[in-house]
Amino acid sequence: MKTLIKRILKEEVEEFDKTILNFLKRRVKVEKKQLGDDEYPISVTTVSFKFGDDYYMFNSFMSKKEQVRKILEMLHENEVIDLGEYNPNILDTDRQKVIRTIRYFINGLDI
Repeated sequence: MKTLIKRILKEEVEEFDKTILNFLKRRVKVEKKQLGDDEYPISVTTVSFKFGDDYYMFNSFMSKKEQVRKILEMLHENEVIDLGEYNPNILDTDRQKVIRTIRYFINGLDI
């Protein structure tokens, strides 16, 4: 009984959108490359997504904010999410949940 209550409470306060997270995990391709000489190589991680004929890519040289923005645009362009028009004066909990999910996804990639 106690575990059942814990599970129900956890589902109600879940801070990530599992459908978007699973959607991103199924379509991601991560490539790690070493650039430069053998003594001081620079490691670059490239993350790519493919939707039909379109490719969306970003790399580890981009800031986290820019990576989140690119994934958010990708999801919106391919009609995975519909957040409507952004208004900074209104608190949009759905948008916050999606952004939290994208950040969690990026941090899990270990870029």
